[in-house]
Amino acid sequence: MKRLLLLGSVALALSFASAARGQDTVFNVWDARNAPAVWEPSGGDSDDSMQTEDDPSPDIQSPDIQLLDIPSTRLDVGATSQPSPEMGTTRAATQPEASSAAIGNFPTIGGSYGLREFANHFAPYQPMYFIAGTQEPDIKFQLSIRYRILTPTAPLAVQYPWLKGFNFAYTQTSLWNISKAIAFYDTGYKPEFFYYLENVPFHMPPGFQLGAQLGVGHESNGLADPNHRSINMVFVKPIATVSTPSPSDLFLTVAPKLYEYIGDRSLNPDIARYRGYADIQIVAGQRDGLQLAVIGRVGSSFNRGSAQFDITYPLTKLLNGNMDISLDVQYFTGYGESLLTYNQRHSVTRIGVAIVR
Repeated sequence: MKRLLLLGSVALALSFASAARGQDTVFNVWDARNAPAVWEPSGGDSDDSMQTEDDPSPDIQSPDIQLLDIPSTRLDVGATSQPSPEMGTTRAATQPEASSAAIGNFPTIGGSYGLREFANHFAPYQPMYFIAGTQEPDIKFQLSIRYRILTPTAPLAVQYPWLKGFNFAYTQTSLWNISKAIAFYDTGYKPEFFYYLENVPFHMPPGFQLGAQLGVGHESNGLADPNHRSINMVFVKPIATVSTPSPSDLFLTVAPKLYEYIGDRSLNPDIARYRGYADIQIVAGQRDGLQLAVIGRVGSSFNRGSAQFDITYPLTKLLNGNMDISLDVQYFTGYGESLLTYNQRHSVTRIGVAIVR
């Protein structure tokens, strides 16, 4: 009985092998980077079924095999991949930090628009920092970025250069009461749409620059009633800067912002009494050195308001160029550090780092 089963198994194997010779050759999967060029047909004698480059079989014709160039995810600085003719001239990095990204091989959209073009639309807007203190709320941080809507080199912007001034900006200021394990005490979400004129078309003396912003803005904290706060405004903001040439690189910027509230203010109807209808920002110092920034507000009754002082100093040289950050010491006093407490007065000092000042 065992012999019959053995003979039957051999016969079945031979029949499968004969059928396979009439079909396309089947190959096992192998790693081209870690193994020699080995291929294994599905039929043949057990002793001759595997051939290598060192022992090629004269009876077996090697098929025309084209290996795909698998993109590497390694972050080696010196390694870059070359494009295959079939894939065109656009090369894609598999990781943003890959060396190919440093020479412009960003992932593309539609083969022509990639991360480089996307990033060229962005610029810092308001200061960005992370600071902490001993008074509640303990931690405060701010993120702010603006997006230039039109591509500067596109036909429309080239034909009508004034269209380059349309921008969208987003600023988020968060207060975190970490000492009480509360996720966030309050957060202000501030989207803006504005037209930015970097240089007004007037003749200016050397070292003097005058620009302006005109737009609409929104600010809210996203909380449920009765803690929800929300305001909308239209604003105009002239920006004047006077500076000295290198090596001193001293400058003074004065930017008053005038605004009018629009829309519903039923949740905070008296906010103008504490924030007023204007604020002013003054920044003075050395572009690559010590700077002082002041933001001041005066309420509509001129008996309330606030002031914020930021003293910043770059730490790049102290860190041997490894990080582009600045030391930031901030002092706030007055009303309305956040929308939630716009009608409450307090003073607080915090210290931390700024990535944009």
